[in-house]
Amino acid sequence: MTGPGPGKIRVEARLQLCDNGSCRELDAAVYIHVRGWSRARVTHLDVEAPRLEDLVGGAGRGIYVRVVGAPRGIIVVPEGGEWRLVIESSDPTLHVLSVGESCIGFLGGKRGGIFLGLQSPYHKRLERLAEEHHGVAPRAARRRS
Repeated sequence: MTGPGPGKIRVEARLQLCDNGSCRELDAAVYIHVRGWSRARVTHLDVEAPRLEDLVGGAGRGIYVRVVGAPRGIIVVPEGGEWRLVIESSDPTLHVLSVGESCIGFLGGKRGGIFLGLQSPYHKRLERLAEEHHGVAPRAARRRS
């Protein structure tokens, strides 16, 4: 887990993992990681909780998912639909999709959590919301040589 850092906005959120008809709440930290800060090349969500990376097969692995706007946040569902991750928050920054609106996302594993990247128009919207509500503007991502 990387925790807080420059350009990472902590969002108070409730996280539930649902599978086999039941849901369990996870103790997790949710951050909006803005492009150009702390090595972020694209604005994305970081969700940090022990062993959460197992959802995608471990750190360094990833899967494509459907991200759906919900009344209180977003719902992340893998292609097979065997589980779903519900992220709820009253923070307007996390309401990047309207209720019922959906897009494709990439859910990647990192040590101690996952990251969720959204399609271009949605990560741009997330950047705008982060700047409007938290005053953190994206910077040009630095290229590594």
